[in-house]
Amino acid sequence: MGHLMLGSAYYWAGNVPQAEAEFRAGLKLDPDNAQGHLLMGILHAWKGDTDSAYAEFQTGARLDPKRPDLQMDLGSVEETLGRFPDALEHFRRAVALDASHPLYHYQLGMLYRRLGRDTDAADSLGAALKRYPDFEDAALELGAAYERMGKDPEALDEFNKAVRLKARDAVARYRLGRAYLIKGDAKKARAVFADAFHLTPEDNQGGLALSVSFGGEAEGAGGEGAPKQPEKPKPSQAPQPQAAPQPAAQGNPSDPLDVIARNLERLPLDQEAVLEVDMAFIPRPKLERKNASEAGSSLKSALEKAGRLPPRPTATGVRREFKLRATTDAQRAAQVKQVMDELREVLRQAPPDAEVRMGMNLSYAPKSRLAGRSGEASGPGGGPGSGAGGGAGGTSDSKARVSYQPRDVGNDMGLWVMGTSWMALVEETLPEPGEAPSHPDTSDWWVASGLGFASLGQSRAALASFDRAVAADASNEQAWMGRAVALVEAGREPEAEQALVKVLTISPKNRAAKDGLKWLRQPRVSASANPRVGAAKAPEKAKTP
Repeated sequence: MGHLMLGSAYYWAGNVPQAEAEFRAGLKLDPDNAQGHLLMGILHAWKGDTDSAYAEFQTGARLDPKRPDLQMDLGSVEETLGRFPDALEHFRRAVALDASHPLYHYQLGMLYRRLGRDTDAADSLGAALKRYPDFEDAALELGAAYERMGKDPEALDEFNKAVRLKARDAVARYRLGRAYLIKGDAKKARAVFADAFHLTPEDNQGGLALSVSFGGEAEGAGGEGAPKQPEKPKPSQAPQPQAAPQPAAQGNPSDPLDVIARNLERLPLDQEAVLEVDMAFIPRPKLERKNASEAGSSLKSALEKAGRLPPRPTATGVRREFKLRATTDAQRAAQVKQVMDELREVLRQAPPDAEVRMGMNLSYAPKSRLAGRSGEASGPGGGPGSGAGGGAGGTSDSKARVSYQPRDVGNDMGLWVMGTSWMALVEETLPEPGEAPSHPDTSDWWVASGLGFASLGQSRAALASFDRAVAADASNEQAWMGRAVALVEAGREPEAEQALVKVLTISPKNRAAKDGLKWLRQPRVSASANPRVGAAKAPEKAKTP
């Protein structure tokens, strides 16, 4: 047990290789220790090795079949693999073994949701909230379930609850604002969106936390769901740049890793920092035709006739954490290159034909708050023994005022794998690629769709939506804030500055715009000290699935 406890400490400290060594040492002494196999499974899951994680969870469950956390872990892996009947059995067993734990009810509810069983999903999500009233993810999911069931007043109540619990959850604000627009209350919707776009992150002790979401296709590649461009606006409506154009940043602005690098280069050299990067690999669904002459998928047709869509494939998540020391100009450049090299290697291991989505969280604080830290290390995003990661969870526990982070919700359940279910909460309300928007052609509705695309990291579609919003109402403050977010995601930072300056001409007291400009204008590591890494290539086919 001592090895397992020490391994857990190493894991939390970010020393994953040493944690693995301790877990293996513990299992060598006691190969029938279910907790040891649970911890090894969590470690394999963190590394993205689903098969090894599943094998460890199976061994642990065989040794101790009455552990609900192992039953839930098995269900989470099976859900990821698309083995829904098996996952349902294990989630139900976890609830039966410990009905007091809100996470088990939540996980069961989420699987019901994927299977199109909204009534059952609502019951399970309600059970989770009954046991933990502050479970924001459950409130958000319950609101979406009610909306799908046509219970709009109940949905509005749950969305409001989610925003009250986690005011920095842009996804919750997206669903709440959209619900108000459906109700016809544009004034309340605009008030909700006002706090959805923040670009800098500064707390009252001088620390910083920055998060940007990436995803979909690269800028210029025809991002998914991008609305068609409107006719050229009249001169009085055309966006007017408020600052002189600045030279484009070095590197490839359409490369999301290049965007991460530029933010790392802005770190003051006398500061230490922690970078967390989450990558979600989302399989693209493939439905085989029954025969060559058939116009479409027989499975899809049958499900559509039954009023249902096939369950969406489950994303797998990988997290990496890096600590950067206070250093010199040249050494910082070398640190940035080291981070980029490792992240590109992770991308090369992405499953074939998977869509890759990324989120980053960058935080730093004065040296006095980081005394004793040194070196660079990779570390986990959760902790051993904390349960499976198919459901709730966030990417930052920072108490700083965060700039733009689509899901600044913390990690109430202590999960160890990035939760990706929130993506479906956005995707289910956005048009499919090539599909006409289902909402009215008004500025606030375009802000809503822009926020949805920005939350998913689809900068091109987001920017097109915000441009439509500005064309419809050039004084819409939220539309200009949204443009700044989308431009930062796209790596077009000089233009993002111009958008923020425009916000300040509309609302001179807008603190988010002031802070955004301050961060974007932060000096960066000199170009001469920073040998750039090449732009990210398309993920290669992984040697092992």
